[in-house]
Amino acid sequence: MLCLGDGGDRGRFTAVTRRLVLWAFVVAALALTAWGAATWVAPSTHCRGVEMGPGDVCSYSSYTDTGTERTQTYEERITAARQSGPVVVVLGLAAAGFGVVVAVRSDARRVMGDGQPSSDIGP
Repeated sequence: MLCLGDGGDRGRFTAVTRRLVLWAFVVAALALTAWGAATWVAPSTHCRGVEMGPGDVCSYSSYTDTGTERTQTYEERITAARQSGPVVVVLGLAAAGFGVVVAVRSDARRVMGDGQPSSDIGP
């Protein structure tokens, strides 16, 4: 956490840092959403760093099996990319919504005071 100045400034800088981090999270989630939408609309695929085109075939690779006989066609890879696009968009929007809710509630708490609810009953 960013902590500058004496102890009196610490709460202010911590609140500012928290707010900046929350809004940066929202921006990152929106960027994820945009990337998911772009992948969904116009997917591209690569095989070992080389862009694939219609009719191309690539040997399948996975993290657990380095040598395999399985191959994937360009069309299979594009279909997989198109199927993952909506999932990325929904997750990005959910993360952005969560970040906005947390940031707005945090700002509302700051405006109300120390974040403690007031009550006419008790201390």
